Amino acid sequence: MELTDLISLIGAVTAAAISVPQFALVVRTKHTHGLSLTTWVISLATAAGWFCHGLKLMEVNMMWPNAWGFIVAVTMLHYLRLNGRYRSLTKLLPGVGLAALLIGLDYGIGSAVFGATIVAPQAFGMLRQGIALMRAPQVTGVSITSWVFQVANQVVWLSWAIMTDEISTLISGVVSLVAASFVLIWRILRARGLGPIDFSRLEAVVRRWGIGRKTPDGSTDDAREMANGLRQRSGEAVED
Repeated sequence: MELTDLISLIGAVTAAAISVPQFALVVRTKHTHGLSLTTWVISLATAAGWFCHGLKLMEVNMMWPNAWGFIVAVTMLHYLRLNGRYRSLTKLLPGVGLAALLIGLDYGIGSAVFGATIVAPQAFGMLRQGIALMRAPQVTGVSITSWVFQVANQVVWLSWAIMTDEISTLISGVVSLVAASFVLIWRILRARGLGPIDFSRLEAVVRRWGIGRKTPDGSTDDAREMANGLRQRSGEAVED
């Protein structure tokens, strides 16, 4: 076995291992405290995109962990729905559209464009999870072990990309490593007792300028999320 094959195998194992602690935690507890809906919608799309990219390259070690990642994303979205985080399945349509876009770019234009495009939603999804960790009253639904594996996985695939000159994985690996490290640091800080951060001033700005999509009650999504966090800290019962 060549060194590049060994590294891709290690990358596949760490990629699959990322989701195992998170999957086990949510399935066992049914809790989704601190999980970002946006992150898992994006994960659904990027897992599909990377699976099809692996199929294009005939890289088995890129296909099977992303197939598993897709299953985990579907499972997390299922429990988020059970816990009232969203009701309509139309919330998942952006993920379906993003997956179709990524696959189309990869097969229609090329790997470089695919890598440059997929890195944006991947990083955004991770940063959304980091922000959720900063402000959520409870974060027990987020597995530290999963994010340790996430950082390790980015290091492994970045090494593989450098050795094989695979541009899409190289672009994605650099940005995703920074974003995953941000999430891991905040999850560790929350475990150490830091936070949550009070976003009440930001909430006031959001309400004032009406940032975010309008909801039936006339508020905005972002303002409502922040208000929920504040009410939870004050002891008012709010759905997970």
